[in-house]
Amino acid sequence: MLDQSDSDRLVRHNPLPTLLVDTRNDRVLSANVLAHQLFGPMLQGGAFSELLKCDVPTAAVFFDAVAHFGTYVSRTLSMSDSEGATLRLQSHGVQYRHELVLISFLNLDEHDRRNHLAEQDAHQRAGLSQWQNIYGFFREVEAQNHLILEAAGEGIYGINAMGQATFVNRAAQEMLGWSSDDLIGRDLHATIHHKHLNGEHFPAHECPIYASFRREETMRVDDDVFWRKDGKPILVEYVSTPIYDHGVLAGAVVIFRDVTDRKENERKLRDALAQVEELKVKLEQENDYLLTEIRSARSHTGVVGVSPAIKSLNARIDLAARNKANVLVTGPPGSGKSLTVSAIHEASDRHRRPLVRISCDHMSAPELEAELFGYRRGAFSGATRDNTGKLIMAHNGTLHLDEVAELPKVVQAKLHDVLQRGHFQRLGDSTQTPVSLTVVATTSRDLMTELRAGRFRQDLYFALNVFSITCEPLHDRPEDIPYLAKHFLDRTTRRLRLPATRLSKSNIEALKQYEWPGNVRELENVIERAAILAQGGRLKFDFQRKENGLGRSSDVVLTHDELRSLERENIKNALRRTKGKVSGQKGAAAMLGVAPTTAYSKIKSLGIDPKHFK
Repeated sequence: MLDQSDSDRLVRHNPLPTLLVDTRNDRVLSANVLAHQLFGPMLQGGAFSELLKCDVPTAAVFFDAVAHFGTYVSRTLSMSDSEGATLRLQSHGVQYRHELVLISFLNLDEHDRRNHLAEQDAHQRAGLSQWQNIYGFFREVEAQNHLILEAAGEGIYGINAMGQATFVNRAAQEMLGWSSDDLIGRDLHATIHHKHLNGEHFPAHECPIYASFRREETMRVDDDVFWRKDGKPILVEYVSTPIYDHGVLAGAVVIFRDVTDRKENERKLRDALAQVEELKVKLEQENDYLLTEIRSARSHTGVVGVSPAIKSLNARIDLAARNKANVLVTGPPGSGKSLTVSAIHEASDRHRRPLVRISCDHMSAPELEAELFGYRRGAFSGATRDNTGKLIMAHNGTLHLDEVAELPKVVQAKLHDVLQRGHFQRLGDSTQTPVSLTVVATTSRDLMTELRAGRFRQDLYFALNVFSITCEPLHDRPEDIPYLAKHFLDRTTRRLRLPATRLSKSNIEALKQYEWPGNVRELENVIERAAILAQGGRLKFDFQRKENGLGRSSDVVLTHDELRSLERENIKNALRRTKGKVSGQKGAAAMLGVAPTTAYSKIKSLGIDPKHFK
């Protein structure tokens, strides 16, 4: 803490009215005699804000600038004198310790009065030449305002009517690298203002400072360059004000500020905004590409089939699309889960926005988190540029979480927070980004089993499973096989420009007799391979079967459970061919070579319902 005697000593010897202000508590800790004379006797211990004529935010901006730059000069602080009248002030703030700010005030009305007296004093001098009179005038101005000139953060110099320097304050010397002795009496335009930033010569008759002489008006320039003694340029903004002696132009005072850093920051900001705009355009292009890719690859595929399972699936897709709820799509691999996600998105009012897919089973937790949430450059080792992240790409669209059961628990928790709060932070960023999207999660595993095993969060399960859809395996809906096969065949021949090929009745029968462990995806691959290898417009299918025709080598030794499973599949194949008929000449029993009673017994023991195959 600052001792009271130290604070009093700090302000007492200042040649200007000075206050020491505690900005945190809005208190005047100390004030010198000149401050008491200017503002009134009841200062010390009082509230600084009570002296203000301006609004509090203006004062807050001033104190923020002092805290940022360490020292700051402004004319924005408007305050009242001891009689309540508004003072015209120039305030010079210096950050002292922590929340303490030392403020010195220049009464501009008093300053103008002193300047006027100085001019009168200069006019009364006799026996001097015009140059001596003008030089003395400038020296008097410098002497009268020495403390102000030296304390000012801006560079200030005076020139006579011939453009020769008459005084240069300390800030100007530091910015330009020249000493006062170097510059006094020299042609300043030829010394510091002789060429443009691109190196071209800058004639004196084009100089705005000289123009203020010719036009006898104040010239303000916010984009120019002065040259240091070491030959390096500094970007400046300045004001050139004509000075008169007995009504005769005596010269000018130039106040300038080094804005090199500010201009560089503005350039960086423009570049950053341009980069943001470029990224925005790129993101829109990526979104357009995603939309095009999705529609070209999926929309003409559609959800194909006539089975009750497909009719139910279409109805649930329409419900999910209308309700905008998060959806959980389950089913074995290759059964059409991704196609279902695309259909939901295309049927929703978000279809003009992107459908963004992220695979949860191919990345580590950190990789998945970075991919999903995005990151700022430098957020972690290897983050050399900003990354948007899939959440932002899916904003106002649909996010497809493929194989969501594989989502690491740490990412599960963060994703649940996003779904609950509607905003998130990129890695390495402190800004909250709002996001609105529909999440459609797919998995081939039983999430309830994962939940009971503690591998999946219950809150995220219920957040995702607002609406559930199940994709049935292909072997449970054989009536869809002919329609899917024709669809895939037409698409393949069109895409690969193959000769027209027809599916024969025997082709359909062969396809319907196969179990399709790979479901719709396997059917698509089989059709595409057969279309490429077709001879004379005839298709031949290769289901990758071995010698015994059941997908196993003949030398494999099976366990009791494997034999039982194999027997179950064999009986189901027979029932499928006979459309659920067990007895009779064309029944499953006859096809299996067993008595009908034996067939019925085995069907019951294996838990098979013949009605499912009718």
